[in-house]
Amino acid sequence: MKSFKFGGFKPSSLFGPKPDAPRPSLPSPSTPRPPANPAGPRDGFETPGGTRPRGLFGGPSQRPNADVTPEFTSNPMNFAGNNVLNGYNMFPTGRPEGVTLPTPQRPFVPANQSVVSLNVNQNQGNSHLTATPAGGPGTQAHYLHYLSTGAGRFAGLEGVPLHPRPNEPSMVVTGPLNGCAVHTMHNSNNNTMSVIHHADYSKNGDAELDAFLAQNPNLRLAGSVKPSDYAHSTGVGRVETGATSFLHYDRPPNGGQGQWTMVTQLNDWKNGGTGAGTRPELGRPQNLPTPWVQTTPLDLP
Repeated sequence: MKSFKFGGFKPSSLFGPKPDAPRPSLPSPSTPRPPANPAGPRDGFETPGGTRPRGLFGGPSQRPNADVTPEFTSNPMNFAGNNVLNGYNMFPTGRPEGVTLPTPQRPFVPANQSVVSLNVNQNQGNSHLTATPAGGPGTQAHYLHYLSTGAGRFAGLEGVPLHPRPNEPSMVVTGPLNGCAVHTMHNSNNNTMSVIHHADYSKNGDAELDAFLAQNPNLRLAGSVKPSDYAHSTGVGRVETGATSFLHYDRPPNGGQGQWTMVTQLNDWKNGGTGAGTRPELGRPQNLPTPWVQTTPLDLP
């Protein structure tokens, strides 16, 4: 599925160099960076623990440590164009609470068992996504979990409404992508949307996805974000860019039928965090061959 690029401008003509902080070709000795082949989990679900970004629509919010949840949820694409999103260590207790998690034997979780309260707070130039049990402060969203390669390739949600009612979640969030993919699918059995986090897609993902679809003929691919969309070398001796990806349902002002869209923001590491349970600090990449925020309209009824 083709990804539509956000904005339609040539990056060099609009921004010049495009870092969250100006990133040298070689990392500063005082700023640790992840190794070329980071050990441990590849995505941001179990990861132990400057200059503000310049956005597509003006500058980011200038309120350090502020709760910017309303700004994010009112216009997610605009917010992503102006602020570096950070979904690492999303859960305050270190593990998802209040949701059913997938297993290799049961990779799909019912959408109504995946709801969390999502909040966004600014800290050190990043906008941190935090998920707590449903019904609390923040906006209600579906949480898409991740199973590492050793546990299973696929973790998914099923039964997400194609057109959520005003009192239903209108967002799907997942952890950062570093070699994985996210697929959205139309389920013809019940006319709903399924979403899959596909572990380590960069290794053998095309064949695995083809086999999965052959085994599940009721599922039709509606759109994907893959490593080829977000992983780019951005400097000498640096790891490839990762991404923060989420889905949201755009409700038209007149109350008519809306549309799900996948938004993917590319990011780079600035440092790896300061201790167990802390989040790495992310930055806006430079020298990208594509815009740093990409959108994928989904082929859904």
